Amino acid sequence: MRLSIANRTLRVPFAVAGLMMLPLLPSPVRAGDQVRLFTGGGYGPTAELAIRAAIEDAENSAASEQLYTCELVGEPQVFPRKDPLRRFSAEATVGCTP
Repeated sequence: MRLSIANRTLRVPFAVAGLMMLPLLPSPVRAGDQVRLFTGGGYGPTAELAIRAAIEDAENSAASEQLYTCELVGEPQVFPRKDPLRRFSAEATVGCTP
């Protein structure tokens, strides 16, 4: 029980620290435009295909809200898997504007 309480108390400072770091991220578009972040996930037989699928997933989510100008924010994360057809999974975040 103590472990779960400690985990909850640690989440808030890390979340606040993460939010404070957002202004330090390089802006993918002109200053003054409001950037919305979208995170996508994907699978593939290679790391490159998994990353591409994750980026496309995030861009498709943005397009559903009529945001079509997107750029990659940060580095995509790649995770190995044991599935022979989906050897890698990936997560990517894009910043999009109208």
